[in-house]
Amino acid sequence: MNQKKRLILGLSLNKLADLLISAKTTLTALLVSVGAPVWMIGWLVPIRESGALLPQVLISIYLRNHADRHKVWRVGMLIQAFSIVGIIVFVILFSGFKAGIGVLLSLVILSIGRSACSLTVKDIEADVVKKGQRGNLIGIASTISGLVTLCIAIPLVVFEGAFSSNTLLVILCASLLSFSLTLVCVWPIKTRVYTGDKSRNSFSVNFDSTVYKFIFVRGLFVHSALVAPYFMTERNGDVQELLPIYIGAEALAALLSSIIWGKIADKSAKLTLQVSGVLALIACIGLLSLEATPIFISALLFFVLSIAHAGVRTGRKTYSLDVKEGHERTELVGFSNTAIGLILLGFGAIYAFLSSVLAFTVVYIMAVMLLLAILATAILPNEK
Repeated sequence: MNQKKRLILGLSLNKLADLLISAKTTLTALLVSVGAPVWMIGWLVPIRESGALLPQVLISIYLRNHADRHKVWRVGMLIQAFSIVGIIVFVILFSGFKAGIGVLLSLVILSIGRSACSLTVKDIEADVVKKGQRGNLIGIASTISGLVTLCIAIPLVVFEGAFSSNTLLVILCASLLSFSLTLVCVWPIKTRVYTGDKSRNSFSVNFDSTVYKFIFVRGLFVHSALVAPYFMTERNGDVQELLPIYIGAEALAALLSSIIWGKIADKSAKLTLQVSGVLALIACIGLLSLEATPIFISALLFFVLSIAHAGVRTGRKTYSLDVKEGHERTELVGFSNTAIGLILLGFGAIYAFLSSVLAFTVVYIMAVMLLLAILATAILPNEK
């Protein structure tokens, strides 16, 4: 098997693991099912996303003098796999507050591992695949993972009565297996990146305006992820019933849209962000417009949001891959990701507070922020 095929398979398995352990679906349902305090649910997405982003500035500085990116990636994958084991142990042995804290702490560790992988996999992708083909690579991997996830979700929905008490454990174990297979699949790929001046190991940065514009725009687009848990919590119902349907909707969205997003991103990552932002806004407006959301409508709206979020992810990943080269790309990804991590924590704290004091849902505010994100793409330079 050549390197490109290994990379596609590895990315597909990794995206499958991410879909199965999603903070927007699986972990939200997990905390509800173990009786964890409600406030913990509001921290799932900020911890998952910001924890994967905040350490990247330190990792990118470390990588200035370490060209072997595949070694750091391997360590990150091992950390993620062991973190899933921790989550499984906590939900089996504990309930309520203790189980919730255990899940959140395990999620912090998982996110640190994800941070190392997220940063270094960009170099692996850029080494194996040429510019103009990278969006398509991301799209193919997302499509494959969506198909496999859908194959897992459908039996959980059809045989819901047989699986209901063990659905969450089945999904967690499937995620652990996917992380392990990702590591095995990509292990033979080795990537070295020219790092330039070895004496440059300080914390100094020297970025042009493109980096700061990218951070600003991407900071607004985080709302496509932050709003997702509200699609589940706004719908009254048993989480064991809702979870397979939501996972299926997210997987189907990845299956149907990822290759299309990848091809659009290879033409223009800016256009990808704009179109996906409009779709996310439409999903939010749909949620806000319906006072009572039947399960079919709820799943349909989440499906539209998932398509939008897949586009946002593909657009911003392709933009960061193409707008810079070599270690400049590594540092752009590292520093922008750390900034986004801080933004996510800030928004998470703000929305957790507002949810407890406002008479209306914070989805209204998030919809406005998505509109601003769409408009703000006009300041981004073309990456091609």
